[in-house]
Amino acid sequence: MIGGGKGAFIGAIRRIAAQLDAEHELVCGAFSSNPEVSIESGKNLGLNISRCYASFSALFENEK
Repeated sequence: MIGGGKGAFIGAIRRIAAQLDAEHELVCGAFSSNPEVSIESGKNLGLNISRCYASFSALFENEK
């Protein structure tokens, strides 16, 4: 997931919608343009710290 971290309204809505169809699993993300908030958000969502990214470019590079 990109965006939708701590303090973002629409992120929670998108995660709920993804859970409803039971065909998606949140496994990694870059949740904010603020690196600290992004990583904190991922940890708060229960993700493995190694898959919580400080930027979308880092997510793309490591998850490709």
